[in-house]
Amino acid sequence: MSAPRPRWREVNGIAVDAAFLRALEAAGGPQVLGYPITPSVFAGDTLQQYFDHGRLDAPGRSTPHAVGVPRVAELGRALARALRAPPAQDADDGGGERWTDESRRAAAGRPVSAPLRWRGWRMRIFEREVVRYLERSPVDALPHPGRLGELFVALDDQQRRRGQDGPAPVMRPSASAAGEVHAPILTYHLTRGAAAFRAQLEGLLEAGFTPVSLEHLVAAVEGWAELPPRACVVSFDDGWAVQLDAALPVLLDVRVPAVFFVLPEFHRHGQGHMTVDDFRGLRAQGITVGSHTFNHAHLPSLAASNLSAAQAEVIESRAWLETEVDGVDFFAYPGGSFDDGVKALAAAAGYRAAVTTLPGIVHRPERLLELRRVAVQAWWPLADVLQAIRNAAQVDGAAAPI
Repeated sequence: MSAPRPRWREVNGIAVDAAFLRALEAAGGPQVLGYPITPSVFAGDTLQQYFDHGRLDAPGRSTPHAVGVPRVAELGRALARALRAPPAQDADDGGGERWTDESRRAAAGRPVSAPLRWRGWRMRIFEREVVRYLERSPVDALPHPGRLGELFVALDDQQRRRGQDGPAPVMRPSASAAGEVHAPILTYHLTRGAAAFRAQLEGLLEAGFTPVSLEHLVAAVEGWAELPPRACVVSFDDGWAVQLDAALPVLLDVRVPAVFFVLPEFHRHGQGHMTVDDFRGLRAQGITVGSHTFNHAHLPSLAASNLSAAQAEVIESRAWLETEVDGVDFFAYPGGSFDDGVKALAAAAGYRAAVTTLPGIVHRPERLLELRRVAVQAWWPLADVLQAIRNAAQVDGAAAPI
């Protein structure tokens, strides 16, 4: 295994979302994007986080970008639109004027506005930088890089919306809004070819369901995100390699986010499970990866007979996975088996949420470590999936979404 990577959980005092752990590193880290200045927040179905010198996005289905794959946002252009700054007429670094810090020239990117005056500054906006020209005399100016992200966040709501061409929240709503969320989490295991699974997913979309990531659902339960009507989550258990052949291409093609609960190193048994390279490939394509223990152990009985072994299954499986993929924040109890002691292990491991096999569609903050799901098969006709959702809603005493 490779050496553990930093989690970036509390960089500069602000937590960085799991989706952005490796993306921040790939973008050049704090040397390029700076440090986080807001918590991550959902803007529609896109997870965003603002940094000193830019913003990272993890897009949802409503965008033209790869779903769940973090990307650097064009924050400079958004700021230029917000200020209605004239577009750049040249492609140099700032009118030929010397920078005080030449090392930031490449990091700033291309100019996206002509020079302008705003808030008493003579300035110019670049792709990832705001450059102020500090006047030392009536005929002389010294360029000085500013903090693009902080300046954008400082705009009023109307200006930010104008720059973004849509809602642009920069702060999470209060956690006091946490409450009850109704959304089916569909649970799949094996697959039998891509055609049936594709027909099922397309049928759900046509029926008005909107697939969201598990991160989005959990954020809604925590009280800082909103879900669209008829939201649902797609989850896969056990890390079967066949899921890569019959499910993953369909998910990517119809742009549906999903979470795969996998078994680290279980492929050694030769039963057709994913390898660590497969885990990396899932994450690189925007799929969330969660832990399902090392050995698909029955955790209540294992904890009763060998607590340290149970701790390894729950806690160390997460640590192992996080040396290979970022942000393993979710856990699935093998066979759905858990008790209060096993839930305590999941909490000790730091999981944000854990899923069960208990039927239901209602999720509450006090049940984040025992989320209900809806068991379905990838080859079922749509009518059977809809009936399973209705049955699960009935168990919870809730109105069915369909």
